[in-house]
Amino acid sequence: MLFLNPWLLAGLAGVSIPIIIHLVRRQAAKPIDWGAMRFLFDTVAVRRRKMEWEDLLLMAARCLLLALLALALARPFIPPDSTVPWLFVLPAALIGIALLGASFVLAGKMRWILKLCALVLVIAAAGLIFLERSLNLKRFEASGRRDVALVIDASSSMELSRDGRTVFAHAVEEAKQLVKEAPRGTAFLVVLGGPAPEAKTAAPLTHRADVLGVLDSLRPVGGTFRAHEALGIATLGLAEGTNASKEVIVFTDAQRAGWRFDNPNAWAGLDEAWKAMPAKPKLLLRDYGVPTSLRNVAIAGVDVSRRVIGTDREATLRVTVENTGTEAVTPGPVSFEVGGAKVGEKPVGMLMAGQKEIVEFRHRFTKPGPQVVAARMSGSDDLPADDKAERVVNVRGKLPVLLVDGNPAGSFFERAAGYSALALAPSPDLRHGRDAGEVYLMDPKVVPAPELREDDFDDCAVVVLADVPRLPERIAAKLAGRVADGLGLMIIAGPRTEPAFFNNWKGGEGAMLPVPLGEMAVDTEGVSPAPSTFLHESVTLFKDERNSDLAMARLKQWRKTGESTGGVQAAAFLNGDTFLAAKNYGNGRTLLATCAFDARSGNLPAQRSFVPLVHELVSWSAGTGAELNVEAAWSPSVALHGATGGLTASYYRNDEWRGRPTIVRVEPGIDYRWGNEKPDKRMPNDNFTIEWQGQLVPPVSGEYLFSAEVDDEIELRLGDHSAMHADYGGKDLGKANLEEGKPVPFHAKYRERGGEAYLRLFWTPPGGTKQIIPGFAFKPEREENSEPMRVMDPMGMPREAILKPTRRGKELAIGGSAVPGIYQVTTSDDLSELLSVPADTALPVAVIRDPGESHFEPRTEEDLALVRKHVDLLQPGSVADILGVLQGKGFGREIWKLLAIAAFVLFLLESALARWVSRNRRMAEDVRVDFGQDAVWR
Repeated sequence: MLFLNPWLLAGLAGVSIPIIIHLVRRQAAKPIDWGAMRFLFDTVAVRRRKMEWEDLLLMAARCLLLALLALALARPFIPPDSTVPWLFVLPAALIGIALLGASFVLAGKMRWILKLCALVLVIAAAGLIFLERSLNLKRFEASGRRDVALVIDASSSMELSRDGRTVFAHAVEEAKQLVKEAPRGTAFLVVLGGPAPEAKTAAPLTHRADVLGVLDSLRPVGGTFRAHEALGIATLGLAEGTNASKEVIVFTDAQRAGWRFDNPNAWAGLDEAWKAMPAKPKLLLRDYGVPTSLRNVAIAGVDVSRRVIGTDREATLRVTVENTGTEAVTPGPVSFEVGGAKVGEKPVGMLMAGQKEIVEFRHRFTKPGPQVVAARMSGSDDLPADDKAERVVNVRGKLPVLLVDGNPAGSFFERAAGYSALALAPSPDLRHGRDAGEVYLMDPKVVPAPELREDDFDDCAVVVLADVPRLPERIAAKLAGRVADGLGLMIIAGPRTEPAFFNNWKGGEGAMLPVPLGEMAVDTEGVSPAPSTFLHESVTLFKDERNSDLAMARLKQWRKTGESTGGVQAAAFLNGDTFLAAKNYGNGRTLLATCAFDARSGNLPAQRSFVPLVHELVSWSAGTGAELNVEAAWSPSVALHGATGGLTASYYRNDEWRGRPTIVRVEPGIDYRWGNEKPDKRMPNDNFTIEWQGQLVPPVSGEYLFSAEVDDEIELRLGDHSAMHADYGGKDLGKANLEEGKPVPFHAKYRERGGEAYLRLFWTPPGGTKQIIPGFAFKPEREENSEPMRVMDPMGMPREAILKPTRRGKELAIGGSAVPGIYQVTTSDDLSELLSVPADTALPVAVIRDPGESHFEPRTEEDLALVRKHVDLLQPGSVADILGVLQGKGFGREIWKLLAIAAFVLFLLESALARWVSRNRRMAEDVRVDFGQDAVWR
């Protein structure tokens, strides 16, 4: 217990007033000898003890009354996290004062016992108050100039109404009041909290007009308040301040989402950052509490029925509507929009608190490319921000699938890829070697394995190796690199498949197979797939046997498998053997089927579910492409599949590699046949040079032979090895011993003087054959970011986006904090090439709102206990409390009103007691002594 006006405790001296009056009156009383007094001696002796108790009670009441008034004027308060219970300190002090006053009424031994007890209680209470001041008030002591971070929660829940204004408006108003009334020398940093917190000032500012201007410009951004990230940004900003004392003030509601209370390690990291500061800051949490009631219906999500959406058929889009409030609500109908045009509307009935409803819409997209779909609803509720949800659906015009047939002899249905091709696009044209036509999303192309070429992979999204025995080494290396870059690979292992080749097939990301292949297993009765094991996302559609007949299939031969090499079992047979296995490989995916998809293995192609099964497996292998729906974060980013390896190429418009390069970019390898054409529209036909730099990562250890086909000349350097040269024609460059997985600096220089131009760089690995050095074997030097692209954010404000290099391709990074909604990015040439969209068009990117913000789950005491382990947490209830901290006065729950009420009650009791005592004593004075009429003596 502490005091806001401690100097007024001097009023406790007034407690001595009734004591002094009592002592003066007792000394003024003079004994008068009166002969008749002997007749009243017995009566006075009886009443003496009663009168002492009456005087004791009056004295105690009067001392307590003055003590209560003095304490109330000093304004005692209970500081947060008080270590000394005030319910012990205050009663001890008051009882001590009452006993001290009462001791002056009594006489003898009892008088000194009461005085001793009173002194012990008063001294103990004073000592505990001093201890409280030492342990607690030093948290608030003023230390001159200080840096203060103002973190304003701008999440969706802060738009709830309170006293006719939003909670966000209240927070900004209180922050402005704090800035105006804060002590001189206080510098302020402003952080706007949301899904991606943003520092509105680079460092703490002392000019208050500038801080007030920043606060006036703040607007809610919606989404979830990432409090932990906001505190991290505030810490970085405070580190830029020059004052030693630091404080962080968070204006927020009681919403738990975004605080990362489930991750103690994250708070431990913040603790380390705070300890590194000159003085560990205090965290002041200005909590606006929980709404008494919440009327809210939210669109919790928009999902599509298939991984790959095309223009060939309708797609089902599911909208989840949820009542996240505390009251039953009947929202308006849900409308569905595609590209801004309304295409459907369906009603939603009354939803009880916590109830969900799924509304389905069926729509056939008419044009390919990324398209914005939106679900809207008129909720007439407390949080209108969650009454809509937007997503970007990447509609494909065609999904090119290359089926490599390992058994091309015989009729179409006797081939290894025949049934699979027809399942993808049931067109009779496929049986005659022609395209399936425009009406199908899947665009299969069947190529006999002996006729497969490297350039067959260039335009396809998925490659299906149907019972292919083995691949030429150069084609296998090229395919491994393409899969790592994002191509899908599906391997159908039939009786002709050679396990020795596939088990040793490796690329830059390791083994290509999810699990190693073993020998063929044969069962004349056949074994069936077990739908209960269909747990992988590629086959969950067939888990319910009521919707699938795959359990009726009988496979008479299949491949055994070994221990996993990084993959997972996607489905199994009833005997436990693997039916399907899957694996993510770099940016791509690989899927293995352990039996042939034709009549040789059994009756699987005859089942009704065979066609959707092939579609689902191919769709999963193709992946989702660039995911244009991203979580809210600082600088929303889209991962773009592209070359995962390569070299940094610098192009010069001269023959001596002089000056600033005209072009700098990452190229997948060195394999060019320019002929008489320009290598790029920005370059000349002749008299140019190119320089490639990066690292070479050998897949195996041993001696490598390097060779080149070149016109005009090339120079190659590998680490500390001597330079290797070649010119005009095909020549061996030299040999080098390399270690598996150990990067070697790579530097190649090419010069073209005139005539035709070409350059192809080969290596012959240990025990292998001559092949183009694959792109995955290279690592480029640090690549510069692209030129900025124009972006329009959901609030209509302009931004910029750039393409950034990453380990697995490139990343489209949009500058600034993430506001939930649709961002329109004007595509550059590089971006349009990566996404196969026209240049200078608007590419939509959706930043998804966190549905947890709509539920308003409040923080708990356990959550706050976690924070207190790492920082001094204070919970002021008003701006005045915050100012008390900044001014060194402190704050807490004031109890002066309780003391004032107690004083008033005691005043009434003392008045009644005094009147009662006075009346009793007057009655005693009215007692008459009757001496009688008759004389006792004669």
